[in-house]
Amino acid sequence: MKKSLITIIVLILLAVGIYFVIGLFSVKPPSPTITVGDKKVGVVQGSYCWDGLINSVCADASSPPEIIKNQDIKPIVVSPQSKLKIGFKNKPQEDTLNVNQWLTNEKTENVSINDNVIPLPKEKGIYVYDVSARWEKGSSSYVFVIEVE
Repeated sequence: MKKSLITIIVLILLAVGIYFVIGLFSVKPPSPTITVGDKKVGVVQGSYCWDGLINSVCADASSPPEIIKNQDIKPIVVSPQSKLKIGFKNKPQEDTLNVNQWLTNEKTENVSINDNVIPLPKEKGIYVYDVSARWEKGSSSYVFVIEVE
């Protein structure tokens, strides 16, 4: 009887341990590296859906301007008409990388992207962007803010 009880407890602990170890294999999408010249731009995770080994996760986020405001993200200062480069270690599927500039909390404008590079505005101001892409395991969006001086 004691051997059976010990065996059951060991199996339960083993199952719980395996569950947490698998949880270590993140079910989050890859983060981009965004740069302007030699400056690295801070990026915040937006909404995403991602398939893991055992489970899948979908997380919905606020609009990019709200994310920037709520997380008190400071813009990186750049020169007018700088070139911003977006890179991923795990490249997204072809033709799925999109960039939007947020004009208001609800209105966006698609930004043309060429070779993972976008031109930044020539007018001074603070600009909020979101980047989205798809992979075999899911899709994700990211938010960043720049200030043109």
